[in-house]
Amino acid sequence: MVQAADLPPSPIVETYPANDRINRTWEFLIAPYFVAANITGTTQVGRLPSTDIDVGTDDILENLRFGAMVRAEALYQQKFGAMLDVAYMGLGASADSRVGGGRISVGVDQLIVEGMLFYRVHNSPQTSVDLYAGGRYWDINLDLNANGTFAGSFDISRGDDWIDPVIGIRAIHQFNDKWSANARGDIGGFGVASDFSWNVQAGVGYHFNQTWSAHLQYKALSVDYDNDKSGANRFAYDTITHGPLLGVAARF
Repeated sequence: MVQAADLPPSPIVETYPANDRINRTWEFLIAPYFVAANITGTTQVGRLPSTDIDVGTDDILENLRFGAMVRAEALYQQKFGAMLDVAYMGLGASADSRVGGGRISVGVDQLIVEGMLFYRVHNSPQTSVDLYAGGRYWDINLDLNANGTFAGSFDISRGDDWIDPVIGIRAIHQFNDKWSANARGDIGGFGVASDFSWNVQAGVGYHFNQTWSAHLQYKALSVDYDNDKSGANRFAYDTITHGPLLGVAARF
């Protein structure tokens, strides 16, 4: 899953001499987006052997039942902020793996919700740098359809949800009144919920005016989760969700 545009630093004063946005107490951003995602990795459900997941962009577009991705931010006095990101993909059976002498098709429902607080440690007319911390909530449900395996043919649905603590850093640089670049990286999990999780993304933005902009990034989000249970209650999910991200942003 998947990331939208971040709040940019204060506009270049020389470029916008009449702009008084930097004097506002509050600044807000809302950014719907879409990630042309690929999901690769492995999962283990119950007593079934480990099953490969390899869901490409074509599979997602063909089997997408519903998807919604949006990011919102609030910035106070150009120093303290909060961000919320919600990304959901509901996929029908979209990929086959050879397991146990037969085949297993896997459908994925993946909800990821990020809630972060950030502090702007550097702020100039061209560049801002934020440190952030918070949590990333995962809610994963898998639908497995087995045909001709050693265990027979059957349908099974399993899932789990958890919250990973996260710490990270991001930076935004404004080249001129039209173009900007941004990058973000974080790590999480630390054995509290998942064993480990990481996220990296970077890209460019094109600013139509002081309110509207479009953003193209590449995003990769990894998680290695195991509920450490045995038998029918076992659930493990070790995947990377990655792909290009396209979004629009409005800030006011």
